[in-house]
Amino acid sequence: MRFVWIGFMKAGADADQRILQQETGFLQQPYIKILSAGALRDEDGRRLGMMMIFETEDRSTAEALVAGSPFRRAGLYEHYHLAEFLDEVG
Repeated sequence: MRFVWIGFMKAGADADQRILQQETGFLQQPYIKILSAGALRDEDGRRLGMMMIFETEDRSTAEALVAGSPFRRAGLYEHYHLAEFLDEVG
């Protein structure tokens, strides 16, 4: 199953170098295939959030993965959402 994870930052929230390093490690985990991941930016280039598309066998595994997000654990997200992703083009 494919999932998309989108998290939007709280106004004024910023990830420090330690959290960014943790995020790099989080994205490099070898157990779940991450198809695409990256920062969402506003028109001024400021980080709005993050989006990740990945594959797991079931939703509970997907939920466990995103629960470990360093941005989420640090309380930087205003809101976030996990959804099953059905790729219709590509």
